[in-house]
Amino acid sequence: MNEAGFLTEQLKALQAAETGAINPNAVLTGMRLDDGSYHVLSRCGDDVVTLPDTGFAAGAADCQKKLNFLRAPVPFRETLRACMVAYILKGIEGRTPPRGGTIVNFFGNATVFLTWLNDSRVARLSDVTPLVSQQYVEFCKGLKSRKGEFLSSGTLVQRFLAVEILHILSQPSGDPMPHPWPESSASHIAGRTGQDRVQEAKTEIIPDDILGPLFQSAVDWLDRADEIIRVHVQIEDWKSEGRSKKFIQTRLKKLGWTEGEVSKAERHLQTACMCIVLITSGIRVSELLSLENQCAFTTQDEQGEPFHWMRGISYKTGAGACEWLVAEITHRALGVAGRLAGPLQARVEQRASDLRASDPKDPDIARLKKHSDRLFLGVAKRQGNRIGTLSSRTALDRLNSFAAQCGLDWHFAPHQFRRTFAVYAAHSAFGDLRYLRDHFKHWSLDMTILYAMSRLQDADLYDSVGLAALSIKTDILEHWLEPDAILTGGAAEPIRAFRAKNEALATKEDRAEMAKTISPLIHLRATGVAWCTADTGGCNGGQGVEKTRCGDCGNAVIDESRKPVWQGIYAQQIELRDLTDIGPGGAERVERDIKRCEAVLKGLGATSEDLAYVAT
Repeated sequence: MNEAGFLTEQLKALQAAETGAINPNAVLTGMRLDDGSYHVLSRCGDDVVTLPDTGFAAGAADCQKKLNFLRAPVPFRETLRACMVAYILKGIEGRTPPRGGTIVNFFGNATVFLTWLNDSRVARLSDVTPLVSQQYVEFCKGLKSRKGEFLSSGTLVQRFLAVEILHILSQPSGDPMPHPWPESSASHIAGRTGQDRVQEAKTEIIPDDILGPLFQSAVDWLDRADEIIRVHVQIEDWKSEGRSKKFIQTRLKKLGWTEGEVSKAERHLQTACMCIVLITSGIRVSELLSLENQCAFTTQDEQGEPFHWMRGISYKTGAGACEWLVAEITHRALGVAGRLAGPLQARVEQRASDLRASDPKDPDIARLKKHSDRLFLGVAKRQGNRIGTLSSRTALDRLNSFAAQCGLDWHFAPHQFRRTFAVYAAHSAFGDLRYLRDHFKHWSLDMTILYAMSRLQDADLYDSVGLAALSIKTDILEHWLEPDAILTGGAAEPIRAFRAKNEALATKEDRAEMAKTISPLIHLRATGVAWCTADTGGCNGGQGVEKTRCGDCGNAVIDESRKPVWQGIYAQQIELRDLTDIGPGGAERVERDIKRCEAVLKGLGATSEDLAYVAT
């Protein structure tokens, strides 16, 4: 139907739902076709309602876009239907219109609640008293996950929010539900307020001994891209020439391949590209799957230094079009992903062209169009070799399989790459990942400056990096405030004096609380050999031939974490002392650096015997 007719039908459906009634034939959902008309997906009376693709992220599978009302208990089914019609078409006044995932999540949690009511012999929503609601709360808190753990506070919040939303949406119906907890809220009941609130991210960080081999394996596969793609192209050429399967097998054997091995290698190569993009950009899996042709681009600063960028769609916060600062190898991975996707994209275009020739209004044309430029495509053999963007679940399965072929025992969660990137980027500001300094072309990770470069950048990612950096900084300061923490360097004495004043610390519960309070007030960055408290850059301390400069700098703090570094520098200077061809100036500099090293190491508790041992 045309756009005016479609919107009129939806308005009729909403008006009926707001009076507690349902017009089963009224249009509920649809998809817009290329010519501006609409194809109806579902009507209000359908047992299974299909939501439009536009409300979901790129990685959402088709099965995740449906509402099955047959799952709801019969006594509550029509009331739930009226609530869902209102929620889909209007949402809740004063709140952001719900996207597809939010609608599906509410429907699932509401169905759980209604099923519990039905099992508890509560036949009407109007009979749900605060006592009944409290019984449901206790029921949910007693449930355990498949891992045998009680439901998390986050899961409980979603369960209880669904009850609150059901209360709001049911008011116009003939069976309005009273407020489940008049003096409280879903968040409070779930334990997410006050001291019970979970402050730290629970997503596990990928450890170095997993991330390192994973990334190296991904780069190794990237290095084989030309060979793998060349063999694939050769196979397709033989097939187009009508060569027999036996002919192809024989020729492949001479090349050291089988057709199955080529297919497996292509999957691993595609996954290697996904790994590199995720690790070097910090984007979500859904954002990865939104990437399309020409998503990589480069800009230059005033000095001609290149900045590598990537553009895609951010669904989580509703930001839409987004840009991310990435590494050069990210562009390389995107290029390989595009080469792998090319043949599948051509097949998608051909299929759309065939449909357009037979029926220009075929709804599959619009579905195919959204996949025609995507970089990460797959073939669903169980769905008649249907080509489409990989689902988030499939992408994670591919990542886990890739890790297994690396010999790694690790199960990836949806946001692990994002949080790992944020933590690593935060660590880089404290000297743990020097390459990121060149990656971002900044002597430190000033996220405000980076965000100012483009209003399309992922501010949420930078916030995550900033929070991780603040956490690391707080841990360092908390350690410095410990009475027995050994510190040296020009800025160490004021810190020792500060922590010796017990009365100054009495206003805080503990050192951790004090560290959190003063952390935002103290500038702190790593030079590789010390912690610098100066609030300006431009110093060469800790770099190149000036590595010992921090030893007698008034802005430096050196703790036990840097002791091995100074021991190594000291040993190197002792070796240089024995050289006879460095001239008087070189010899004088060596003696200066040796004195600096000895002063630092003695400040960290080293004895003369310890120094003699290091020197040998």
